[in-house]
Amino acid sequence: MTTEASAAEPRVVTERQFLDELASVTRERVATRFLYLMAQEDAVVGVQWEQPGVDHLRRYRVRDACPHCVVLAAVVTLAPVLPLDVLRAGRARPQYETVLRTGRLPHLAFARPTGSPGASWLGDCHAVDGDPHSAADCPRHAMPPPTGDPLALRLGALPRAVRELYPHDGAAAADLAQRLRIAQDWRADAQAVASGIREAAATWAFLRNSCVLGVSVPGANGLVLTLPPGRAADDRSLGDLHEATVRALPAGGPVPYQELACLLPEPTSTTQRMPTYAGAVDLTAAAPVRTLRLPVPRRPLSTTGRGVLLLYEARHAMGRHMASAPVRDSAYWDSEAALNVFEFTLLERVAGRHYQEAVAAYLQALRREGDLLARPHKVLDRRRRKALSHAFGGLDDEELHLWASVAYRNAILELLGDLKAFAAHLSIQAG
Repeated sequence: MTTEASAAEPRVVTERQFLDELASVTRERVATRFLYLMAQEDAVVGVQWEQPGVDHLRRYRVRDACPHCVVLAAVVTLAPVLPLDVLRAGRARPQYETVLRTGRLPHLAFARPTGSPGASWLGDCHAVDGDPHSAADCPRHAMPPPTGDPLALRLGALPRAVRELYPHDGAAAADLAQRLRIAQDWRADAQAVASGIREAAATWAFLRNSCVLGVSVPGANGLVLTLPPGRAADDRSLGDLHEATVRALPAGGPVPYQELACLLPEPTSTTQRMPTYAGAVDLTAAAPVRTLRLPVPRRPLSTTGRGVLLLYEARHAMGRHMASAPVRDSAYWDSEAALNVFEFTLLERVAGRHYQEAVAAYLQALRREGDLLARPHKVLDRRRRKALSHAFGGLDDEELHLWASVAYRNAILELLGDLKAFAAHLSIQAG
C-alpha cells in the first residue's frame, strides 16, 4: 500500500475551491473504492481516496467557513458524483453531528457497492479520538464535549410528574435506583464489546453520551418521562405535561426526534430477553424520542450477547431521525443490510474464529444446497456449537440458536457477494 500525497501541511483554500477540487479529484479517480471526509484537529479537513494499492490523502484548512459546515457541504457536492441516494446523503448530517456532540472527531466514510454500477455508495460515520473544535466553528457546531454521565441522577430531587407515578417518594427513589442499575449493567456490557472496535466507537459514544434514563407512563402506550441529569426541578403535573405536549406537537406530518434518546429499563422479570428499539413521545420535552427498552429476563443472556444486542439496537436508533413509520423502499432495505453488517462485524471481533467457522459451515451448506437451507439448525455439529458457545462464555440453547442464525445470515451475504443483493434478500424474507 502506498500513499500518494504528503499529509504534512494542509493547504489553505476557500470553501468554493475546496468543493470544486473535491468534485474534480473524485471524478478523476474512477478506481476509488472508499472515500473519507475527515474532521481533524485545528480546523483541518482531510479527504482520502482509496483505490487498490494506493491511498491518496489531501488536507485542507478552509479559511472562510466552519470546517464542519464544509464537510457537510461536501456531502451535498459528492451526492451526484459518487452517487449518494437521498437517504444516505440526508443521514450524513445527523450521524456527523451525533459524533461531534461526543467531543470526538467525526469521519464520514463512503464505500462503492460491489457488482452494482451506478448504485448509491454506502455511507457511515466513525468516531476518532481527538478534539474536533476550534475557533473556526460556527455557533451550531461549537459544541463543548459532554460532561458527566447522563445516568448520574440525584434521586432526591425528582420532577413532580415522576413522583405522581408512585405511591410515595420512597417508592419512587427505590424503583428508579433499580432502573438505574439495570441501565448501567446493560450499558457496561455494551462498552465491553465496543472496546477496541473502531466500527462500534460512534455507537458506543451515542449510548454513553446521548441516552438518558426514562420511565414509561403506565396505561399510556408510547408515552415516557425522561430524566436528564442537571435539569431544573419541574413542578408541572403529569396532566400539565400531557396538555403541553398535545399543544406542542403538530397535527400532521413527520416530526424529528429530539437529539437525546432514552433507556427504558423494565424491572419486572419477563420472558423477553433482548433489548428493543421503539419510538415514543417524551412528555418531559414535549417531543418524540427514541427509546431502547432493557428487559430483566428470567433467563439472562450472556454478557457478551447483551452487549452485542444493545449496540445493535443503539445503531438502529441512530439511523432513525423522524418520528414516522419508515417507507420500506430500496433505500430502507439497504440500511437494514448495513445494520446487519454492523452486527456481523461485532460478532467477528468478539467471537473470532469460532464465529467465522460457523459462517464457513453455513456457506459450505448453502453452496452444496444451491438454495436457502430447509433445516439450517442442523448445519452446526456438536463441536462447532460447543466452540461458538465457548466464545460467549457459555450459552443456553436459545441464545446459541440466536447467534447461529446470525452466522447463517452472514453466510448468505458472503454467498451473494453484494450488499444490494443481500438487501433484496432481506426484503423478500420480510414478505
